[in-house]
Amino acid sequence: MAQFSILTASCRRVKKRFVLWPLICCIFVYIYIEITFPVRYIFKHSNVSSTCVIPKPDPFDPSILKFVWEPKPLVCDNTPAIVYTDINSVVQFDHKAIKKLNLDKNEITCSYRVVVRIKDDVSVELTQAVEFTPSFQVEADFYRVTCRKNNKDVIFDKLLTGISKQSTKRRVPVQEESLDHPSVFMFGLDSVSRSAAIRKLPKTLRYVTETLGSFDFKGYMKVGENTLPNLLPILTGRRAWTNEFNNTNYSKYPYDDFPFIWKDFENNGYATIYAEDMPKFSTFNYVSRGFVDPPSNHYLRPFWLGIEHLQNVPSELGQVLLYLENKNLNMHTSTMCYKNTPRHKIHIDYLKQYMSAYAKQRKFMFSFMSELCHEYPNFLSYGDEDFLDLFTWLKDNGHLDNAVLILFSDHGSRIDDIRNTYIGRIEVRMPVIHIVIPQKLKEKFPDLVKNLKVNTERLTVPFDLHQTLVDILNNNYKNPGKFYVDGKLRGISLFQQVPAERSCSDAWIPENYCACYTSTPVNVSSNGISKILSEQLVKDINRIVSSNTECAKLSLYKIRDIRFFSDGLEHQRTENTGISIFQFFSPEVTSEHRYDVTIETVPGNGIFEASYSVKGNRDVKLMGDIVRANKYRGQSDCIKDKLLQPLCYCA
Repeated sequence: MAQFSILTASCRRVKKRFVLWPLICCIFVYIYIEITFPVRYIFKHSNVSSTCVIPKPDPFDPSILKFVWEPKPLVCDNTPAIVYTDINSVVQFDHKAIKKLNLDKNEITCSYRVVVRIKDDVSVELTQAVEFTPSFQVEADFYRVTCRKNNKDVIFDKLLTGISKQSTKRRVPVQEESLDHPSVFMFGLDSVSRSAAIRKLPKTLRYVTETLGSFDFKGYMKVGENTLPNLLPILTGRRAWTNEFNNTNYSKYPYDDFPFIWKDFENNGYATIYAEDMPKFSTFNYVSRGFVDPPSNHYLRPFWLGIEHLQNVPSELGQVLLYLENKNLNMHTSTMCYKNTPRHKIHIDYLKQYMSAYAKQRKFMFSFMSELCHEYPNFLSYGDEDFLDLFTWLKDNGHLDNAVLILFSDHGSRIDDIRNTYIGRIEVRMPVIHIVIPQKLKEKFPDLVKNLKVNTERLTVPFDLHQTLVDILNNNYKNPGKFYVDGKLRGISLFQQVPAERSCSDAWIPENYCACYTSTPVNVSSNGISKILSEQLVKDINRIVSSNTECAKLSLYKIRDIRFFSDGLEHQRTENTGISIFQFFSPEVTSEHRYDVTIETVPGNGIFEASYSVKGNRDVKLMGDIVRANKYRGQSDCIKDKLLQPLCYCA
């Protein structure tokens, strides 16, 4: 008996150690995160009223490459799943998985329990179990499927998704889509700058630009710090936390009465969906009340709440595990998986089910994904293949024939180390946005294409995107609109040309978020850099055409203009997010400056323009192409190369 007591006590001590050590490790990691978490350096633009010069940050600038790396492959639970829902939302047996597990289909019994959203954005419950046999379609969007062997051992237990049109409440019936009433697919990614998308989504961007013919808006800028103040302008045309809404206390009152544009689409015969992950940190729930009633016909939030309810894992622990993955530590299975499936893939599959359920019908989709890219931007790579697959699937199955596709973000990386670099200060203010419109729409309204192309090089903001959605809703392509708030111009449809002289002030970009460069003339007669830059431009022209012996060697005749460009950002304060040691550091400054140079050369009196970056006074680097700014007909007929003809003067 005494030996048994000693053994029991020993087991208790072992059990305590087994529980205590992982807890200590998690606490240690959490404290380490707090100590080393990057602070936020707050910068203010010194001249938001000057005409905007769009910055052109290099996505692969050497100063930021130390923060860019490829994560290890995503590892999920490799246990075969014997049940899945297909693209048509039908629950099916996976016969290969059944065979692999040496099971007999006849000895498997399954049941489902529907995930029910209680009258808020916080709670869900499961209904009583109902037995079924695949193939079978559950009349619900989310449900827990449990399968047993011989009614005893559980061999499958997972929440699944589908689209149930019958169980959805609608204001008006869903109508057929057409060129006059196209579907709208908004595919959002949290914290992704245009440069980050180029770095981490190369396959997706190549397909979107080359195959789908997207318009890549290089001057799109955020108007607020984080997600909410950048998405509300898109969805409502109004500014967050202002009296432009009746409700300014978002933690106390819900968002149900806000004038979301998806309501207007629904009233015009569209089936609406709002899909976002990370329920604790989602746009309308982080330190906010969320919605009382579902905001759209289909709403993904209850699914993720159901997973949290069943797994009972604190979100704080998930953040610690995600941090460890970011350090490339080997994890048995990734935090970014739900059982055998990457969480972002579940999200995408739900969108595909929605597209299939409403094929050829009007759809308004607002999807926003955060887990892959909000905390750790290098994880965005995990989505590249799956995003490519989604967009390819959309095109191949005809879903883009009468649809506008918008790939967008709210801002760049806000909390990663890259944000506190000189390049990162620009990137955080310039989120990615690509817009794809149907080919038939391009053919019907050629001015639309012309204006969109022009606007890709102009200063644009979320308010403009809102007015663009309004024009799509109203089939307003011939005379695209503007909208005003209190008599002041707020947004300009991207279907009409945005003014070239637009400033951050004009576009309602506060001084903290303006990324525009401003230019000042350089005195060409007294500034030593003028001579260096003008001579370098002549050297670069001669170098480029040097392989053509027919071209004369050019000489400098006159410096016409040199302008110095500044980002205008001044450090105001350091925002501490905890006990981070980085609060005692100063933000990175740059010794690199940008100049635009215009010269005239002889023979031929050619006028050439180019941009240069300069470090110190001697490290001079050509940025982009050299442009011929006056006519050259007959001067370069001796060569056939169309790209070189503007630079060549035949000897």
